[in-house]
Amino acid sequence: MDNYEALKVFLDENKVHYMEDKLEHGDKFLRIPQKLKNGGVVNVIVIFAEKNIKVLVVGIANVDDENKRVECLKLFNTLNAKYNFFKLYMQPNGDISLDGDVVIGVFEGNFQARALMGFIIAALNYAQDVYKEVMQTLWK
Repeated sequence: MDNYEALKVFLDENKVHYMEDKLEHGDKFLRIPQKLKNGGVVNVIVIFAEKNIKVLVVGIANVDDENKRVECLKLFNTLNAKYNFFKLYMQPNGDISLDGDVVIGVFEGNFQARALMGFIIAALNYAQDVYKEVMQTLWK
């Protein structure tokens, strides 16, 4: 069983809702909707590429005001400069997301879906923390 299938089995066993899809170039991914403690809903995207697993949390917030986007980007530069597994970015439409990579070599031959879920939970916790900082920036 490959890593993708192993994670699906783990999610099914733990009754976690997900959707499956493929990117244009063939990499498979799972979309896992999650509710943050603040009530916001995000999507966790887990992409299984050839040499790594990419975890994205999309839909953290949206910034419409161009001046506030600049302030948020300054915040992201500060946060991204710190050592962290996750990096923040803003899409051209103002959507805020974060991503992190898990190198398959870490799990080679002994993939642990539970360990990957730990990484996903850490990403969600970071998204929750970042959301607070983004809101503080927006309300200045």
